[in-house]
Amino acid sequence: MDKIKIDLGAWNGVFAVPNCVVDEHIKLAGAAQLKVLLYILRHSGEEMSTETIGQALSMHPADVADSANFWVNCGLLKKEEAVLAPNSLEQTEESLIDNKVPAKIQLSQVQNAVQPQRKPTRPPRPTGPYITDRIIKDKEFAFLAEEAQTIIGKPLSTGDLGILLNLHDMDGLPVDVITMLLQFCVSREKFGMKYIESVGISWAQQGVDNVSKAEEKIREYSDQCSAWGTVSEIFGIKTVGSPTKTQLEFSNRWLNEWGFKRDAIRLAYETCVDTKGEYNLRYIDGIIKKWHKSGVHTVSEIKQLQPSNKSAKASARKTSYDISQIESFDEFK
Repeated sequence: MDKIKIDLGAWNGVFAVPNCVVDEHIKLAGAAQLKVLLYILRHSGEEMSTETIGQALSMHPADVADSANFWVNCGLLKKEEAVLAPNSLEQTEESLIDNKVPAKIQLSQVQNAVQPQRKPTRPPRPTGPYITDRIIKDKEFAFLAEEAQTIIGKPLSTGDLGILLNLHDMDGLPVDVITMLLQFCVSREKFGMKYIESVGISWAQQGVDNVSKAEEKIREYSDQCSAWGTVSEIFGIKTVGSPTKTQLEFSNRWLNEWGFKRDAIRLAYETCVDTKGEYNLRYIDGIIKKWHKSGVHTVSEIKQLQPSNKSAKASARKTSYDISQIESFDEFK
């Protein structure tokens, strides 16, 4: 019988991965944690440092140590002094690597490294081991961590989870409010955790601490966006991207708070362009603010503010108010 040679290609070199990595931990493990674990398993029997792993995975050594600590807290790895190694069969109920010497990772270099000092603006985020412990022991936070990954559509890093934990523990936002916060930010196509953190802190400072208040906050933003959509249409402006905070505040104030009609806002726009030769949102706001303080909100009422003096009318280019008074308004100072 002729001999048959079978070439398995990449399958000639394989290594074992415990079932529990997929069955129990893959939902909460981020990309960094999985990369570090796979690298450790692949290089079983070799001595390596967090720096060499970091170079291979394009990660900072501190992040490598943090990711490895995730698996320590899950029970897959054990730490003995400054060395990490796969846990025993009795403790993991599975063999990580069959018939091989455990991989050893020296952590002392990271522990002794001098980290650059930064002026803190908020208390430091929780560490990886603390976050892992909270996920294991706190079902509510474990739910939030899993739900957040589903809403954002990607695995969250330890730093991302630390932001969520701080919003909950430090800023006092309940889990259901944080979930609404995430959905709100994603609906605006804002996926960055820094942005989510800033909005969450703002909500906390404004006392948005339950679902009802969160719904009201989201409705308020929706009304502001609708107002800016109307104003930009009146101005004939093609909007690109999300409206700015100033655009939202001004348009919401003109339409929803002060009750100006479309033709009055258009008059303010035309007056600004005629006077300044360009579109200037703050100048338009100054005009409308002046009208509001004078108690006029319709075009007919505004026209009654015309100067009685004919020469004044001519110098004001037939506008419905004295430009010098508008420019002396504190909005323009």
